[in-house]
Amino acid sequence: MYKLLIADDDEWIREGMRRSIPWEEEGIRVVGAAKDGQEAWELIQQAKPDILLSDIRMPFMDGLQLAGLVKAHGLDTKVVFLTGYDDFTYAKQAIGLQAFEYILKYEDNAKVLKAVRQACDKLEEERAAVEKDRKGHGLMVNKFYSDLISGAGNEAAVERDSKLLDIAFCGSLFGAAAIRMDGVERFLKPNKSEDLELLLFSIKNVCTEVLALQVNSECQAQVVHYNHRINLLFNLGLADADRFRVEAKRIAQAVLQAIEQFLKIKVQIGIGSPGEGIKHIPFSYEEALIASQMKGMANEQGIIFYEQVKHSNNSHQAILKRVTDYIAEHFHNENLDLKEVAETVHITPSYVSTLFKKYNDINFSEYVIRVRMDKAMELLVHTDLKAYEVAENVGYPNTQYFSALFKKYTGLTPMEYRQQHRK
Repeated sequence: MYKLLIADDDEWIREGMRRSIPWEEEGIRVVGAAKDGQEAWELIQQAKPDILLSDIRMPFMDGLQLAGLVKAHGLDTKVVFLTGYDDFTYAKQAIGLQAFEYILKYEDNAKVLKAVRQACDKLEEERAAVEKDRKGHGLMVNKFYSDLISGAGNEAAVERDSKLLDIAFCGSLFGAAAIRMDGVERFLKPNKSEDLELLLFSIKNVCTEVLALQVNSECQAQVVHYNHRINLLFNLGLADADRFRVEAKRIAQAVLQAIEQFLKIKVQIGIGSPGEGIKHIPFSYEEALIASQMKGMANEQGIIFYEQVKHSNNSHQAILKRVTDYIAEHFHNENLDLKEVAETVHITPSYVSTLFKKYNDINFSEYVIRVRMDKAMELLVHTDLKAYEVAENVGYPNTQYFSALFKKYTGLTPMEYRQQHRK
C-alpha cells in the first residue's frame, strides 16, 4: 500500500477526494487530510507519505513552501499539485520544485486517481533504481574487503578502490575473525544452497546492526561475506596488540550474543592475531579459521583467539582428522582434490599441505593414493568385482591408469594381487 496525504483548505474538496475516490482499489491508503500547509508538514513528518496531493494556495504555508520543505529534507515523497484556472504561474514554479504533476482542482475523480497512481509508479521505479545502486555499492564494498582477506589486492589497488568506495581506515593495525555456525541443519533443506545463503544473509544483517553500535573512531570493524561464511575484519587506530584483543573480544561478544538472541543459533568466533598493514590480513584470517574450528577450546562465550591454539598439537591433529575423515568418505570421487577438502574444513590448501607434511611425512596427493590403493586391495581380495569395477569404486574411471598406478604401488597388477592374496 502506498501512503497518500491530502492537503487542501477547502473541506468539501479535501473530504470529497478522501471519501469518494476508490484509493484502496489502486493500492493506495489515505493516511491523513490537512486543512493547511503547516498541518500538512506536521503530518508528513509523522506519517511519511509516499504521495502528497496538495492544493497550491493554502493559509499559513502554501503548497509551494510545503513542497520546498519536502525537497529540503531529502524526502522522496512525490508531490501532485491541485491548481485553479488562474494558478498556472504557480504551477510553473512547481516544476522547479520537482513536483510530479499538477492537475486542475475540479477534475473528475478518475483523472485525480490516475495522476496519483502514475506518481506511485514513478516512485516505485525510482526506489528500485536506488535500491539497485545501493546493492551494487554493497557488493563492491564486500568484494573490496574480500580481496583484502584473500590477499588478492595490492597496495596500489587498495588505495585506488578505497577512494572510489569512500572507505577510510582508522589505522594500520589489522586482524580478522571467522564465525562458525553450529547446529544449523534444521534451517537447511537437502540440496537447497539458497537456504544457507539466506541464513548467511540474516547473520550478516545482525552483525551489521551490532557493529553500528560497537565501533568508534579508534576501532573499526567490517562484516565480510567471504568463503561461504560471515567474517569480521578489525582495524585499530593504535598499534597496540593488547588493545586489539580487548576490542576484538568486546565486539565478538556483542555479535555472538545478538546472533544467538535473534536467530537462535549457536556460533563460535575464532580471532586471528593482529598485525601491521593490509598484507597481514590473509594471515590473520587463516588463523581465525583455524581457531574457529577448535571445539572445546573456546571460552564460555564461544570466543577463541588463535594464540590459544597455535602451539597446540591437539588443535592441529583435530584439523588433520577432519581432513582425513573427509578423504575416507569421498575417496571414490574422481574429482577429489586439495582445494575441495580445504574448502570443506574452511582452511587454505597450503595449510592442509603443511599439516600433512608435518604430521604424516607425506603430501596430500600421496595420501589420497594410499587410501585408494588400500581400498582397492581390500576389494580385490574380498569381492569378485572386475578390475574396472574396482577402479571405478576407488575413483579411477580410467582402468589403464588405475592398473599402472596399482602396480607402481604394490609391485603387482590387480589380477596378480588378487591371485596371490586369495591363496
